[in-house]
Amino acid sequence: MEKISKHQLAAMIILFQIGSTTLFELGIDAKQDAWLVILVSMIAASLLLSLFFLIQLRKPEHNLIQLLIEFFGSFLGRLAAFAYVMYFIYESMRNVRDFGELTIMTFLSQTPISLIMLVMVLLSSYVVAKGIEVFFRTAEFMLPGVLLFYTLLIVMYFSSGIVRLDRLFPVLENGIGPVLKSVIQDVIWFPFGQMVLFLVYWSYLTDKGVMIKTSVRAYMVSGTIMMVINIINIAVLGTPYTSISTVPFLQSVQLIQIADFLERFDAFVILLLYIGIFVKSTLWYLAAALGLGQLLNIDYRKLFIPIGGTIYFASFLEPNWTYHLWLGKIVAYKFMVNPIFILIIPALLFLLMLVKGRVSSSSGRDRT
Repeated sequence: MEKISKHQLAAMIILFQIGSTTLFELGIDAKQDAWLVILVSMIAASLLLSLFFLIQLRKPEHNLIQLLIEFFGSFLGRLAAFAYVMYFIYESMRNVRDFGELTIMTFLSQTPISLIMLVMVLLSSYVVAKGIEVFFRTAEFMLPGVLLFYTLLIVMYFSSGIVRLDRLFPVLENGIGPVLKSVIQDVIWFPFGQMVLFLVYWSYLTDKGVMIKTSVRAYMVSGTIMMVINIINIAVLGTPYTSISTVPFLQSVQLIQIADFLERFDAFVILLLYIGIFVKSTLWYLAAALGLGQLLNIDYRKLFIPIGGTIYFASFLEPNWTYHLWLGKIVAYKFMVNPIFILIIPALLFLLMLVKGRVSSSSGRDRT
């Protein structure tokens, strides 16, 4: 069985959580309190994370797909597991489209988006074909560079004198309502609630005893980075411009200028976004392959072509970037995709684990 270390797990969680989040200004509906939305969401989503931990700890050697089949029964369990596979494919597709749109907007405006997304899917397919261990080792290798780039950018922001923290005030000007609304409707699910994905991967951890400590630390690091970037975007651009900006992080970094020659750090931002989107898309893709492989009882590496093809062709369902963002909100809110896969099904799974555990304990006492 493939294994991953605690350092590889931490690196993957950080890269996955940051992912494509810096493409957007999370919680901007709360205006200058957007950073509070991230802070509150991170705290609130820790309850979801605790639920995921409780599920995994009861069966440390089993992943999400195996748990669903065991506790929901063969038919319902396989149905739920297949639904998760489709959910993973959908999330991977969204990141592939993000990658294509970002590339068109920034560097390769004349290149067909179909070619750009094909390159992305081919790279992810290669990783899936190589397996879990290779991908997690790659994440461990990439993380120091990513953290270094983010640190350098933050230093550059403050050194250039364009950060105006007064733009963050007044705090809670419109009360706590807008903050809580953004938390409940959006940020608690994306990106923090998406930690549900690691129910697929925690069982591969070499030392199960460090799962919680490692995951929580990585979760806090990624949340802090997102909150700092969120604060800087508002402090540099101001709330009105941030709310209408296509990629606020990229827009704000273009304003950095130090000593009349240190400027144009766009490449740093694009590189960070590319790494985050690639990691996130591939991790969803890999989870879909793992899940379908277990359902069909075949090696998941053999499924990279059909799943990769599905992800690629599904990424054309949305005609443009605006529709892409709109569809994401419709699927997440109207069809409650996020609550169903992040909260409702895991909560039912945990309840069934508790019930079956008590029934087994009672049966054991009766026999004695």
